[in-house]
Amino acid sequence: MNEGFEINGEFVSSKDAGDLIRMLYNDAKQVAGVFHGMNRSKKFRKNWPNEYVFAESEWKTFVAATRQMYLDRLKDPKTLPYDAQRMFKALYLERLAAQGQEADNRLQLAPNTQQFVGDKFENKKIAEKFGTESNSFAKLALGSTAIGSTIS
Repeated sequence: MNEGFEINGEFVSSKDAGDLIRMLYNDAKQVAGVFHGMNRSKKFRKNWPNEYVFAESEWKTFVAATRQMYLDRLKDPKTLPYDAQRMFKALYLERLAAQGQEADNRLQLAPNTQQFVGDKFENKKIAEKFGTESNSFAKLALGSTAIGSTIS
């Protein structure tokens, strides 16, 4: 017997289901990359200088925005039927996979909001209140003379 799911009378193999969920998550990484390219503070840039590292680490913050993007495209009559079917299945399967799991309470950021685009005034306030230096532990470790040694 084949392993998989039935969605609206259509069989989707486990492999295809995984591919569809990965598609949604990869699109969330793309949205994270767009976020990175917006008007971020100097502190943000020092903490996250590389768009790809940021997207790989923080993509879960953009899953809700990606779901909404899919829903918007599903409502658009210009969306190709093949693409619409894939997005619908991805949304369905991603929700199915999340059932019974603990809710992810991570802050979700959405495109076309001030929080997503960034704000010069907010960036200035961040610099005033928290400075512009990175708060990365890697930088602290690089300055340490005891790297690799143990405390006795």
